[in-house]
Amino acid sequence: MIPLDRLARLPLFADESRDVIGALARRGIEVRFEPSTVLFLAGSEPRGWYVVLEGRVRVVRGSGSRQHVVHTETKGGTLGEVPLFGGGTHPATGIAAEPTECALFSRAALEAAIGEAPAIAFLIARRLASRVRQLVDRLDERSATSVQSRLIEFLLARPVNRSASITLGMTQQALAEELGTVREVVSREIRSLMRRGMIESLGGG
Repeated sequence: MIPLDRLARLPLFADESRDVIGALARRGIEVRFEPSTVLFLAGSEPRGWYVVLEGRVRVVRGSGSRQHVVHTETKGGTLGEVPLFGGGTHPATGIAAEPTECALFSRAALEAAIGEAPAIAFLIARRLASRVRQLVDRLDERSATSVQSRLIEFLLARPVNRSASITLGMTQQALAEELGTVREVVSREIRSLMRRGMIESLGGG
């Protein structure tokens, strides 16, 4: 069982009734994951529907060094809808990027909750529609812009600290996955920006 108020505070349930939230809260379980822990593997059977309570999960697809981030979910995000309701196995791998807590709902638990509060079915349908929209936007971004452009946009979005500098906030490998390329290309583009005087290294990577 999940504390009702903990679910109610999530953006996902901001417009939902207490009946909807209560029906879910009574049937979910809390699961915790340390950083780098795999929540589910591509090709594995779905365990249930995940709602992120705290933390961040990266969903990646690919093999070896050629992996790309399909989507990233933070507090209030959801995971596992596609295989759970569409059938089949997970199409990608979910990995905790930091200490993460999720509410997990099995298919049987969701069916019971929907029987009690049918509006839950529309909530999940909206999440599936939102997922499709996000993937189409990401596909457009990848096909229309260069790696260097995506790298510049990423750097400009990073917070500036007190010394007026920024950090990548992740390894170059993780950044490559985020940008849809490989680490060698990211390293090359960073060096290119440095040669052009657009960024400057403060040392230490």
